[in-house]
Amino acid sequence: RYTAKKSKEDNQIYICEHRDIKGLFWEKLELHHFPSDVQDLSISIASMFYDDKVILIADPNHLSGVNREAFVDQQEWSLYEHVDTQQRFVKEFIFDDDDDDDDEEENDNNNQLNNTNNNEDRKRSILTITCHAARRSNYFYWNGYCLILLITLLSFCIFAISPHLTGNRIQISCTLLLTSITFRWVVNRSLPTISYLTSMDIYAILCIFILIILCIWHAIIGFLIFKNTSDSVVTSKMWFTSLDRYAFCISMSIFIGIHVIFLIWLIFVPLKHRKNMANKDIQYGLSIVEKKRNRKSKWSKEQRKKSSAYTPVPILDTNVI
Repeated sequence: RYTAKKSKEDNQIYICEHRDIKGLFWEKLELHHFPSDVQDLSISIASMFYDDKVILIADPNHLSGVNREAFVDQQEWSLYEHVDTQQRFVKEFIFDDDDDDDDEEENDNNNQLNNTNNNEDRKRSILTITCHAARRSNYFYWNGYCLILLITLLSFCIFAISPHLTGNRIQISCTLLLTSITFRWVVNRSLPTISYLTSMDIYAILCIFILIILCIWHAIIGFLIFKNTSDSVVTSKMWFTSLDRYAFCISMSIFIGIHVIFLIWLIFVPLKHRKNMANKDIQYGLSIVEKKRNRKSKWSKEQRKKSSAYTPVPILDTNVI
């Protein structure tokens, strides 16, 4: 449908074309920052004409919006209120249509355009409208990161066992290693198959490597004790005990350092991006409130003008007999 409206700013008449499009759209998920990821849901609008005839821009007088109440998957995702628009230009793209007649008409139009304008610098205009959805990640923090952290922390409790009990140490370490691998496999079942590692995958793999390194260390210290002692018994005054303590301190320091680096990255990369999205929501809400105030002020001014158009008529007090 079409509407015509005269602008009060420049006294120009603008003809608007309104289209209601209903369809099922597909978006590829970017899971590098999973589970703290923010997905960009974009729709691109293009024209078959070049930029010398049609340029698509966002309406500066009306803000774009999204209906958050109609969002179905609110249990897993949080949809932001603001909508971003981006204007870009491309040289060529292909229009696909199932109707052969429409294809012929489009080809004729393109041929006419190519004949009338042979300039190589001309481009086609594209307007991209993007809304953003953030994953509700509390479930994955508690059931993913927290459990992996606890399993890895238990591996440091093995140092409380005497170093000469190598079999007990390796047995517990291998049990924790298999538990961590099984848990990671269960978590990956809830994710689509992708060709790259997410942030949770990297964290889980680092913890698995820590378990493997500790298991190797327990085997090394057991071999040294077996090689250098006759009865394979270690006391607190022997250098094997001091070496085992140094290994515990170094491994614990590395473990803490990895988590400090990971927390810094988490705060300054994915969580900062979420904070920027929240700030855009606040700015979007303030702009809507400001536009409503401007409309109210304009309406009140118009009402004052209408009321001032009436001329007051004095009424004389006359006595009628």
